[in-house]
Amino acid sequence: MNASSDLLQKQDLAPVKTIKRDGIFVFSGPHNGRAVPACLEPCLGTDENWFFEAHEAMDLHMNTLFDALEESCDNITLIAGNYSRLVCDLNALPDYAITRHSPEHVHIKIPQNQPDTCCKVQHARRLEAVYWPYHNTKTATINEKRKQLGGAIVLDLHSFSPTWDQKKRNVELGTLRCEKTPFSRAFEAYLRAQPEYLFVSGEPYRVAERKQNAAPMITTNNDIQYLGLEIRNDLIATPQGIDKMVIFLKKCVEHLEQHPDRATIIKPRSTIMPAETAEPELQDSWSI
Repeated sequence: MNASSDLLQKQDLAPVKTIKRDGIFVFSGPHNGRAVPACLEPCLGTDENWFFEAHEAMDLHMNTLFDALEESCDNITLIAGNYSRLVCDLNALPDYAITRHSPEHVHIKIPQNQPDTCCKVQHARRLEAVYWPYHNTKTATINEKRKQLGGAIVLDLHSFSPTWDQKKRNVELGTLRCEKTPFSRAFEAYLRAQPEYLFVSGEPYRVAERKQNAAPMITTNNDIQYLGLEIRNDLIATPQGIDKMVIFLKKCVEHLEQHPDRATIIKPRSTIMPAETAEPELQDSWSI
């Protein structure tokens, strides 16, 4: 019997939702969900009002954006995690995937994640049931695209809060990456040139500053030019905001499809990066 055998029950959601479409684009949303397995306490023992409003529980409004993309885009494959990042953070390294408290408000504890409740065995159960199914699905999808189409463009989508530590965030779009690649250069140059949103690379945080971040692992395991797009969540909090963002993302896809360097953008990382950069260069994870 494996560690995950009794974590997810019949009434529980599958760990990952996949909408397969033709085309080289894969949008992945590791923090789209807010579900909690039925065998755990509702809201993981936290205050219900806090849980359903907390950025810590999920990337707010990102699930609605994915629903709109599913309806509007027939050339983008969508992969979304269904469970709350407080159950298991799919964008953290396995050892750091279960947090004991809110990253922003350390006094807010997550009761079901404390060591007396979530021991090493329970940690492993969550990884097997929630974490690895998402990452394995992503890997299989990327490999399928490469086999069928000769390459893939993979973009992680996240949302971030308009304030952090009571400080306002003016940036509207940001990117997360381990290094500069042909994909990141092309995409970021396009974002900078667009008037719709204020874009700053390396926001709302730099991967190099968060050693527990899974971006280097995702890069290595999938041999991809890793890139994440961060969207300030108030920009997609309304139907009008969602519609505007869908139009914008479709323009981004169109631009990359027609980009003169497309043949390089869709290639595996190992085929286009210099041999001396065997591992992602975290010190170069931002640009000014």
